[in-house]
Amino acid sequence: MTEPLPVSDDLDRPPRRDSFQQTWRYNYWSLWIYLGFGSFGALANALSLAPFGTTRRVLVVALMAAIIGWAGWWVRSLIVGRGRQVIPRIAFLGAAVLAIVFVVVSSWDPSSPIGYLLVPWAAATVLGLDFDRARYVLWLIVWAVALAALRCGVFVVSGGDLGDYLPDDFAAWYLLGFFCLFLPSAAWIQMWVWELTIDVRDAGNTRAELARVRERLRFAADLHDIQGHHLQVLALKTELAERLIDRDPEEARRTIHEAQQIARTALEETRTLAQGYRQVSLRDEIVNAASVLEAAGAVVDVDIPDGLDDPLLATALREATTNILRHSNAVRVSITGSVDPPTLRVVNDGVTGTSANPGSGLASLAERFAAAGGDLRTAHTEDRFELVAIGSDT
Repeated sequence: MTEPLPVSDDLDRPPRRDSFQQTWRYNYWSLWIYLGFGSFGALANALSLAPFGTTRRVLVVALMAAIIGWAGWWVRSLIVGRGRQVIPRIAFLGAAVLAIVFVVVSSWDPSSPIGYLLVPWAAATVLGLDFDRARYVLWLIVWAVALAALRCGVFVVSGGDLGDYLPDDFAAWYLLGFFCLFLPSAAWIQMWVWELTIDVRDAGNTRAELARVRERLRFAADLHDIQGHHLQVLALKTELAERLIDRDPEEARRTIHEAQQIARTALEETRTLAQGYRQVSLRDEIVNAASVLEAAGAVVDVDIPDGLDDPLLATALREATTNILRHSNAVRVSITGSVDPPTLRVVNDGVTGTSANPGSGLASLAERFAAAGGDLRTAHTEDRFELVAIGSDT
């Protein structure tokens, strides 16, 4: 078994989490925080300030938790569903029922603060993210009017004076207005950031796929050049041999022999192309590899001396790049080299359990290096994979 190789210092750091998953958690829990903003003050009132009896106080807290929990549960559908119009109607119906019961219970006392309305309001601002912008604004207007009307109606029915039921100081109105505007604005921006994150990730995946398509097209063009040229010459040679076979059998025999040589050359060049032994500049291959890897979202560090330009190492770099794209979620890739002996070293992170074992491509490449007098070694350490290719000195 190959001995583990030391990992370079620039990659000696703790493994990174997938930034997309981090953004997912950030957006999901941010929406929960906005729900908490709406319920924090009301919870403090319910536990200590509101003149409720123990039974009503417990009921208000239970209803508050039910509304916030109900809205938070369906918010997950927005984030997991990666878009709008994914929340079912039962979510809105359940929120409306819970809100009605909560407002009736919490507003049946003249001393009950108006801030209790922020609890169903927070739930509405989050659930309404399922709509587009115009419908979201309409949803908030309808919800605000309904909550205000319900609160006032409950107080009038309970025998109170509506004028005494509203806050009479500027600070209370300011805080109420601030949270009524802040919660929907912040929640909408949070959802917009999440959708923007999805678009950026999809664009990165598209760029990486386009890079792979360009590489396939380049291979197809090279194959077409080889096969098209040789097949055209073969067709001409065989036609010439057919015309000469009766008039000059010796010349026809010589022409057929040339056609055979052309066929062997075409076969050898095709095999060489398929095996990756085309005489490609290492510099060109580094540019191609960096472009493809950066399109896939990785940061590429290159440190190659000027005198290093070995086609065999270019083949190793191409195979290493393919391996990284197929079998890892690399965030950082390091490509370094030395001239004496000609050596190429490629290190990447983001290795998963299934990508830790070299595939058949690397095994076949190692055999080719050995046949050419070189050496190819690989090593896996934590979440990093390292490939070291040593070319032949001859």
